Amino acid sequence: MARKHVVTLAIGAEPVEVSTWDELVITLDMLRPGSPWTATLWRSASGAAWQRARDLAKLYAPVELRVDGAVQIRGVIERIRDHADRSGAPLTISGRDTLAAAMVADVDPRLSLRDATLEEAFERVLSPLGINVTVGASAADVRAVQAGARPGTRTPTSARTRRRQRVDRFRPQVGQRSWEFLQQLARRHGYMIFTGPAGDGTGLIIDRPAYDAPPQGELRRKRRADGTYEGNILAGTLDLDVTDVPTDVTVFGRTRLDVMQDARHSAAVTNTRLTIRRIADVYLPRPRYLRDPRARTPQIAEQRGRHAIARAMQDFAVFEAVVQGFSWGSQERLWTINTMVTLDDEATGVRGNWLCTGVTFNRSRAGGHTTRLRLVPPGSIDLEPDPEA
Repeated sequence: MARKHVVTLAIGAEPVEVSTWDELVITLDMLRPGSPWTATLWRSASGAAWQRARDLAKLYAPVELRVDGAVQIRGVIERIRDHADRSGAPLTISGRDTLAAAMVADVDPRLSLRDATLEEAFERVLSPLGINVTVGASAADVRAVQAGARPGTRTPTSARTRRRQRVDRFRPQVGQRSWEFLQQLARRHGYMIFTGPAGDGTGLIIDRPAYDAPPQGELRRKRRADGTYEGNILAGTLDLDVTDVPTDVTVFGRTRLDVMQDARHSAAVTNTRLTIRRIADVYLPRPRYLRDPRARTPQIAEQRGRHAIARAMQDFAVFEAVVQGFSWGSQERLWTINTMVTLDDEATGVRGNWLCTGVTFNRSRAGGHTTRLRLVPPGSIDLEPDPEA
């Protein structure tokens, strides 16, 4: 039986809900910031709903997207496409979450972060943007909000995960985007950043992947005796890609300026993660050579080599699945990012608990309600702290 969900898009400072969209796509992604969304409505015979949505849609207007009452995105309208031809007149509006403004706006190069904690530094960077943001929002609470609070459960509000590490010797560059600056700052301390609803605004999560969390949901595809498959995976793809993966990385650095003797050094790091059974026993080398003036010791140069390999391996193994509906299990909890999901797919041979990094909800009149999930194996996202970054 097809699963159906109520998807609403509330527009404006005094929200007006519109739920008659012909197609609506919501993307949540912990690796690709912005949480883009798109809604399309075709003009019907009377055109009343179309005209209402058209009147409400204004660039920069605030929006809130909900699935079965659970907030998924709080953002703004960034694009309006008002089209008409002989086949009809579709109105398409799209945008991203409110923190996408940090991907467009530059950080003030005069900003001082002296004696600031990591949390305070983030707040100082974002303050000029006027965003209703909870810096250090709890990843678990945001996950619970997006999954859908059930009767009798405590609804998380704006709980925070404090990040008290001190920021030292770190200044923005002229023309540097605010989000890029925040990402660099987070990586120095071994964190990643992503967003989600928190309180009555948007939460900025400063955390690590939830590899140790218990699985939330299952993806299954089993082969029947007649050769067909059963399970909740409508379509599943295992993508193994070494297109831009080095077999080893050598980093060249040099000593600090205050050292009496200028000494150059290097560190070579071998990619030891190319060990799965679907890699040939013998293959040609693909070396990479990097120069990093901030690698002031051989140990730092070696760490930079590990980082280069980790970044290249982040998309080495990816499993994408399409399932019916937006939820899983008997409790009808919505799929969410930064959760471990149990995979058991006989068609591709993938088994185990993988991290869900991306969720795309798609509702259309033709295709009903489907969800596309993007998963990576544990350890794919490496966040080794790098104080010298």
